Amino acid sequence: MLRLISSRRTLQSCRALSENGLASGFRSATTTSTATSLPPRDNFEVVMAGGGLMGCSSAYFLAKRMDPAQICVVERDLSYDAASTPRSVGGVRHQFSNKENVLMSMFCMDFLKTMHRDLHVPGQDPPDAQFCGDGYLLLASEAGVDTLRENFAVQQECNAATVLLSKAELKEQFPWIDNSDIELACHGVRNEGWIDPWSLLRAFRAKAQSMGVVFVSGDVTAVECDGQAVASVDVKPSNSDDSLSLRCNYLVNSAGPQAANIATMAGIGAPENVKCRDRAALSPLLATALPVAPRRRCVFAVEQTDGPVTNCPLVVDTSGAYFRREGTGGMFLVGKCPSPEDDHDNLDLEVDYDFFDNTIWPRIANRAPVFEGLKMKSAWAGYYEYNVFDQNGIIGRHPVISNFIFTNGFSGHGLQHGAAAGRAVSEIVCDGDSHSIDLRRLGFQRILDGVPCLEKNVI
Repeated sequence: MLRLISSRRTLQSCRALSENGLASGFRSATTTSTATSLPPRDNFEVVMAGGGLMGCSSAYFLAKRMDPAQICVVERDLSYDAASTPRSVGGVRHQFSNKENVLMSMFCMDFLKTMHRDLHVPGQDPPDAQFCGDGYLLLASEAGVDTLRENFAVQQECNAATVLLSKAELKEQFPWIDNSDIELACHGVRNEGWIDPWSLLRAFRAKAQSMGVVFVSGDVTAVECDGQAVASVDVKPSNSDDSLSLRCNYLVNSAGPQAANIATMAGIGAPENVKCRDRAALSPLLATALPVAPRRRCVFAVEQTDGPVTNCPLVVDTSGAYFRREGTGGMFLVGKCPSPEDDHDNLDLEVDYDFFDNTIWPRIANRAPVFEGLKMKSAWAGYYEYNVFDQNGIIGRHPVISNFIFTNGFSGHGLQHGAAAGRAVSEIVCDGDSHSIDLRRLGFQRILDGVPCLEKNVI
């Protein structure tokens, strides 16, 4: 009861700050990069529907292999005020259950080590994602031991630097954790941790733009298909009543939480939108929609100066609640996915403080009793581009509309897979398929076949 009363007092203050725009815990996403509402041409080799991390990463890797002026990124909000990337907690981990995801994260980590050079724009400071390498620490009770061992075996097959910790080893390394119900833990000892998400997004965008990629501020309002291929996209530019038609040879769906809308415009899940003589025969293949929806996730910034300010990885409790330190001044970021019955599509971005009071706080305080006395400082909400089919990314061509390329549905791990996904898109466009990492299992065909490639470690 004391915890609840203390929380209510602090939350009233936090809400008052939020109303005055003073409690945005995530970094401001304002940008000085230039963009245009009217592009210099009306035909491109590749159009990106969405200019967040996936769109900017894809544009960068494509620009390394083709004329950048043939690449157009359409983004409706280039301030990224409500974008998913700046609102994430920035985690980078190898602790996945699927080999593809482990390898994609490993590539991301390698890329982060060289981004100061690869994404450097002449005349500007080298970009820095501010990587903190404290790792992830996943905890398992007796019921979760087998799954943790199975996932660990996949990680070891990929040469990931993860180690298993026994109950005694966990207590020795992290004495502030209550391990009474923990039987096993897995710790990423190298190349895991977290970054500043906005720094990575900004660096990809600035580099792509400096290379000559065209950025258009506006909304994709329609996708025109000619037979079994995208022919053009209609764009409503920002600050203009005009409408543009941009012809393209490839359309990349990089629209994040709104990706299903772009797919529907192309007839994916809506065969009536496709104009071709074989529509009746193709309708069964087009009837399957892209299973991606916006799912709200809340992040809470709390203070506990007596907490583990130096020896604290991103800890994932057996309940799914997580916490990590933010700097060394006693600040922590905490959160948790809602239960399936409470996880609805398209909720607004209002912070659910009751969820913190009733679900998150009791669980992290049970795991680390020092958090009994924490203080709420700020909170925010953002969207996962959630794949409701199997919580895994969808990368590759549509089997019917073959120049429609997915890079969608990463369900909270898009930040750490953005670099690998962008490289894969460039390989699909330029080489016909992704080959640096075999991502065939993550293609849309599995959705058509009804065969999930389930990712068990969604946090």
